[in-house]
Amino acid sequence: MSTSMAKLRAAVSGPEDPHQRLLAMSTIVNTIGMGMFLSAGTIFLIRSAGLSPTSAGVGLTVGSLAGFGAGVLIGDLADRKGSKKVLIASMLFEAAASVSLLLVHSLWPLLVVAAAAAVGRAGTVSARGAMIGVLAEEGKGAQLRTYLRAVTNVGIAVGTLGAAAVLAIDTRAAYVTMILIDTGTFLLAAAILTRLPDFAPTRVADDKEEPGAEKQPRWLALRDRTYLSLTAASSVASLQYFVLVQAVPVWIVLRTNAPRWMAAIVLFLGAIIVAATQVPATRSITDPRSAARLLALSGPLFLVAWILVAVSAGPAAWIAVVLLLIGIVVHSLAEVWQAAGNFELSFALAKPEAQGQYQGVMGLGHGLSEAVAPIVVIAMCINWGKPGWIVLALIVTVAGFICALIERSWSRANPPKAKAEEALASE
Repeated sequence: MSTSMAKLRAAVSGPEDPHQRLLAMSTIVNTIGMGMFLSAGTIFLIRSAGLSPTSAGVGLTVGSLAGFGAGVLIGDLADRKGSKKVLIASMLFEAAASVSLLLVHSLWPLLVVAAAAAVGRAGTVSARGAMIGVLAEEGKGAQLRTYLRAVTNVGIAVGTLGAAAVLAIDTRAAYVTMILIDTGTFLLAAAILTRLPDFAPTRVADDKEEPGAEKQPRWLALRDRTYLSLTAASSVASLQYFVLVQAVPVWIVLRTNAPRWMAAIVLFLGAIIVAATQVPATRSITDPRSAARLLALSGPLFLVAWILVAVSAGPAAWIAVVLLLIGIVVHSLAEVWQAAGNFELSFALAKPEAQGQYQGVMGLGHGLSEAVAPIVVIAMCINWGKPGWIVLALIVTVAGFICALIERSWSRANPPKAKAEEALASE
């Protein structure tokens, strides 16, 4: 019992490596600003910048399309030039885009700023992925990635509280302060990363390849059919993120007798549960197979959670509240399992020397999922009603099982070194 508790305390306390701790510190600072903008950014554009809801929605959506493909290019740059400098540059680019929002008062400037922010964000995700690949200790990569996932949710939860204060004040000064804080988090996160050493590139640049050496294909990730299949399946499974953010609040307000403030409570509760349980709930992940197992198991949990949310429509207010709270708890555990499993597979199935490029491809798939999510999630969960919740849960469940099958196929083709050596010795 004491051994188990010691392991749990070690997991929750975070990595011992000082470089990993710096990355975690930078991540939590960065995600505080992210949490603020995710919660109140659109309201800022409407209430403070003077845009209509339609213009704000179109501007953010169309502008974000500029990020498609940028993650792959910037991730490849991180592999070839070093992840530290590319990650810092991406964060500074995001900071510039963030502060530029204060100059936005119409659709066209918003499109430009949103496009710049999308490119910066895609670069940050890909370059951070390349850095994680460099920093992760052999055999402990899952632990680092799970811890960073927990740290991310802590930052978002804190940012959400800050956004709630801004929305309560609802003045131009409050919104300007929020944007300046968001900008500051990018700058501070980048400043923290300057304390890291300059990591050597994991791939040799084209102009540095030795004469006569066999030329390696540059776009490894785009040629990797197994990884492209994983990206497609995990992108479908990732629709679950937008159920909690977009469908559940609308469902609560329009379809249930629960008080409207529950729409805000579920988002905060979900972030807190994920942050608190991410590390202990996923410490069983030690390799791609265990990650795939948790990813597959998350699907049935989503089914249970969304059935509870669906049947919250109709009963008395207190019953609806109870059903929603239980549903969010189950959903959050499922999210923890799916996120950790997908996070581990996205690194394990990638070639180590091209992590930035591979994470860019994974980001591209999830970006496409994010683009279509509002249409899919609202149409199925809100317009279809209760049957839509079940159908979407089944789709997410099947996608998770497909991810597990892809991992199984990949493991057969890429056995661990120890097992491969045993097989050769026995021949």
